[in-house]
Amino acid sequence: MGTKRIRTIDLENPFPESLDGMCELLLVRHGEQKFRSNIPLGEAVDAPLSELGERQSVAVGERLAEIKIHAVYCSPLIRAHNTGIQIAKHHDVEPVIDAGLTEIDPWQGAPQDKGLLDIYTNLELGDIFREVAKTKKNSAYPHVQDPEGFKTRVVSTIDRIAADNVGSRVAVACHGGVINAYLSHCFGSRFDYVVPIHHTAISVVRAADTRRAVMSTNDYAHVRAFQSRRGDLNA
Repeated sequence: MGTKRIRTIDLENPFPESLDGMCELLLVRHGEQKFRSNIPLGEAVDAPLSELGERQSVAVGERLAEIKIHAVYCSPLIRAHNTGIQIAKHHDVEPVIDAGLTEIDPWQGAPQDKGLLDIYTNLELGDIFREVAKTKKNSAYPHVQDPEGFKTRVVSTIDRIAADNVGSRVAVACHGGVINAYLSHCFGSRFDYVVPIHHTAISVVRAADTRRAVMSTNDYAHVRAFQSRRGDLNA
């Protein structure tokens, strides 16, 4: 017997009677990472959670404890893995580490033993970040890894997770760039950055066969009790 095909109106229903025929994906950005001024690029790639990031991760885990989650997937980067652990422990599952969820590296081609301020002046860095903000494209970073290859990897990975978990709700602890890449795909956008994603914010996407319904994005209500500002260094 094949998988039940549901109507689009049911896929988009915020109060479904069941998840039969669909997968509900909870895309969760990791908690805040521990950066410092002019951190070497090679160290920044896999920075751990900061104290605030650990608190954010506990909060999102406690929030998602209120609903049934059947599986948790996570990026291999430590900040996402540890966020996934905080979610998974409430549901008696272990996070499944999937390298396809790894974040894009905007500085992959730059010297990894140097910080950005060793390579660029403040003015030059400002110009780069303004161009990224203006174009909303990963290609605006001068040393970025293959942007199109990154998006293809992310979409194929999350689509595979959805196909493997029809009838289930799945949490995916990953990264802002990963979430934006998938949302861009769902929206059919030409931009790489379509929604600002805060640390441990939840974005919900429903998947059924080739159809995708974005139900919500960037929900960070669970951190409001203890966080009222964000540092630019850890954006």
